[in-house]
Amino acid sequence: SRSEVLHELGVRTGVADLRSLSAVLIQADRFGSSIAQALRTQSDSMRIRRRQLAEEKAAKTAVKLIFPLVLFIFPGIFVVLVGPAAITIIRQMFPMLGG
Repeated sequence: SRSEVLHELGVRTGVADLRSLSAVLIQADRFGSSIAQALRTQSDSMRIRRRQLAEEKAAKTAVKLIFPLVLFIFPGIFVVLVGPAAITIIRQMFPMLGG
């Protein structure tokens, strides 16, 4: 029957969204409710889930960027900002080394 085929489709693929979609279609078929409304609800929940996953990945990415920033970017900025002042101080304190 159609519900068995839909159930097998969800199980065979192993994709959670497809399994959920097949369950929604089976319920709509069994109870005679509107498939269009069931699909709208399902697509809304899938969009929300996908947005939440993207937000989680973005939060994890910010944490992963801290190490490269500290290791590579901040030392370069430090040299550019503090370097000229350090050279001036060394020239003032040790005029023979400054040339």
